[in-house]
Amino acid sequence: MDTRIPTVRPTAPTPPPIVKREYTTRDVATAWICFAVGYLFCRVVPLGDSPLGGMLFIWLLIAGVLVLLRLRQRRLSLLPAVALGVAAAMSASLILTANPTVRFFAYALSIIACLYALYAATGNGLTGRLSDALPLDFLRALFVLPSTSLEHIFHAVAATRNKKGGGVLLKVLLGLAVTLIPTLVIASQLSYDADFAAVLDRLFTFEPLQIFSHIGSLLFGIPIGMYLYSLYIATADREGKDKLTVSAYRHALTKWRIAPTATAVTAAVPILALYALFFVTQWKYYLSAFGGSLPAGITYADYAREGFFQLCTVSVINLVIIAALTLLLRRQTAAPPRVLRILSLLFAIFTLILIATALSKMVLYIRIYGLTPKRVYATWGMAVLAAIFVLVIIKQFVRRLQLVALAMTVTVTLFTLLSLSGIDSLIASYNVDRYINGTLPTVDVQAFEELGEAAVPAAVRLAEHLDRQQGTEIAAVTPETLIDKVGLYQEVAEWLYQPTTDGNGLFAVTVPMLRADAAKKTAGITSFTESQWEDYCLKRYGEVEWDA
Repeated sequence: MDTRIPTVRPTAPTPPPIVKREYTTRDVATAWICFAVGYLFCRVVPLGDSPLGGMLFIWLLIAGVLVLLRLRQRRLSLLPAVALGVAAAMSASLILTANPTVRFFAYALSIIACLYALYAATGNGLTGRLSDALPLDFLRALFVLPSTSLEHIFHAVAATRNKKGGGVLLKVLLGLAVTLIPTLVIASQLSYDADFAAVLDRLFTFEPLQIFSHIGSLLFGIPIGMYLYSLYIATADREGKDKLTVSAYRHALTKWRIAPTATAVTAAVPILALYALFFVTQWKYYLSAFGGSLPAGITYADYAREGFFQLCTVSVINLVIIAALTLLLRRQTAAPPRVLRILSLLFAIFTLILIATALSKMVLYIRIYGLTPKRVYATWGMAVLAAIFVLVIIKQFVRRLQLVALAMTVTVTLFTLLSLSGIDSLIASYNVDRYINGTLPTVDVQAFEELGEAAVPAAVRLAEHLDRQQGTEIAAVTPETLIDKVGLYQEVAEWLYQPTTDGNGLFAVTVPMLRADAAKKTAGITSFTESQWEDYCLKRYGEVEWDA
């Protein structure tokens, strides 16, 4: 008899059953709304054609976030509320400025703020307060969570027919999709009537070829809708399920702290010695900017530009060095070692001296030649860096200071102020005011092209000032009389009278556009027609010049 005990082989564990997600009526409706939002996002790009549309789109996102939070019975805490406030403020800058760079960053930051507000207000925030884990929250909100549920929108759409009223909704949406192209074609054919075409133009600019533009917006809006719905699902279903947590973040930081103190000091001292040598040898040269005087044998333009961008680059490098020291330097306790505090202080102080030098040179340059957008943005960037390095210095004495979060807050706050300031109008007004009071020798009218319609009110004031000096009248300018004009008056009159485009209907309206129209109307300036402008340019220059 075989008495051996049979070997019992362990069986593989039974995988847990896959739970199929049930989509509520709210989930289904949100899926369709996300597709619509993706389409609208494509319709307001580029922002130069529809800045008002971009602002309304951000408001739509803000309203959507508030509605979702209300439906989920979530209370709007401080950080999400601030994020939505920042989004609303930045969205207003889309119609307050004509600068495309400011518009782009304001639009992008507004969308990011809305997405973060939805993420944080639904309980997904890592800390729930302003902390140095804030960049990690943005990483989770923008990339980690949305990447986990991209396919859910199609399941929700497929579930439409199973919901109460879903079949009717699906049929309505299908009818709208079928009628879209015929409606657009018929609208283009009926536009032969001037009155009807004028009504359409006040709502939107329409051409037959725009049918393909709408189709493209529908197609490109699909992945955007997938992303938005994925974030919506993830914030509801995946709270805390990913590995990107504060504890994991702090644990990862400790693994990076491998550099011995001797190595860090040895690497940092030569750089600090180089800065000291630079300050000693170049002190008198750069000190001239603080005194408002110019070194011998050099022009103001060369003095301001020479080394400016190099100093800016070195400032950014120093910020990276401080971050690297903080991340890599080995430490025995949770408190930062004294050598790290000393090195960070020295790098921050030397950098602030460099920034002060660069800013003093830029201020001197502006005093002599006036403002341009590049000079303003360079100065703004230096001010942001200076604020961050001041925070670095404070951090060495106040250990609980959340440096990363405060640096982000300062940067966003300063950008919000810049975007809401109407900087293009301020630049033009500053230059014209200084020319009128005699502290600026001339005004660069060609720079008005970069400022766009925001410069029109200042240009009108400049023309009226020249009228008082010369006994002319800007409102009486015609193509025939403008040919005889010369100098600054001719340049500003040309710029004010050249034909302008009508934009993209109602959604192209901006505050600078309205102010420009009002200033021209008050001054009695009516732009030349295209044919008048072409005749004028051919007679004066032998070719057509039109920058509108």
